[in-house]
Amino acid sequence: MKYFEFIKRLATFKKYPLFRTVPFRYLLLNILLLSILISLPFITSLLATVNTFSSLSEIGDEIPEFQIANGEYQGEEKRLNLNDQQLLFTPDISQDDTAELGDDILFAFLSDGIYIKDIQNGTFSYSFIGDINDNESLEQFVSSQMSSLYFYIFIYITIYVVVIYFFIFTLMLMLSLLLSFIANLAGRKTDYMNWFKIGSYIMMLLALPIGIIAAYTETFYWVILVTALIPYIYYFKKLPKQKKTHS
Repeated sequence: MKYFEFIKRLATFKKYPLFRTVPFRYLLLNILLLSILISLPFITSLLATVNTFSSLSEIGDEIPEFQIANGEYQGEEKRLNLNDQQLLFTPDISQDDTAELGDDILFAFLSDGIYIKDIQNGTFSYSFIGDINDNESLEQFVSSQMSSLYFYIFIYITIYVVVIYFFIFTLMLMLSLLLSFIANLAGRKTDYMNWFKIGSYIMMLLALPIGIIAAYTETFYWVILVTALIPYIYYFKKLPKQKKTHS
């Protein structure tokens, strides 16, 4: 398959000029793979959180009595164990004080809203869960809605990857235009689309080990992407010089 032939060329530093023949669909595929790999730490963390949430049904009878009135939690403070995480009910901590929550808190009913670990922005007002206004409705939600939770998570992950995809596409397009401009100033025959195509392969291959490492260490080693300079510089040297025209 031609797709893998280009990977071989990149890894062996051979026939770089022929990257101009890369089909545009391969470029789009590379950016999609790159988006998924970059999102991998977030996806694995979110799925781990969801798997922990699924055990809520086992402790439903331990949920304390409470009510949500006028956007505020009214009830006792209690911690419930969910595997290695905890579910917290508290009237003493607000959304502005989530720094007081430990790393073991997965989900919390705060005085003025809810807290969800590993979700961007983390806190939401109680209007976000309007159907849950007391312990009985929470128990009912756990028993009836947890089965469809993975569907909602799939939608959330899809939207997340799509946003990353368009961000990377725009960023790499701008980078390709910049590199093409620099090459042109250096007197090389260049085209931004060639830079775009080869760059998609470079970044996708580098993101593969980085994404896997980050999924297990929760750290994304952006510094490794500096190694992208090696094939970029090599490609630059392979660009033919522009012929001088005589007036």
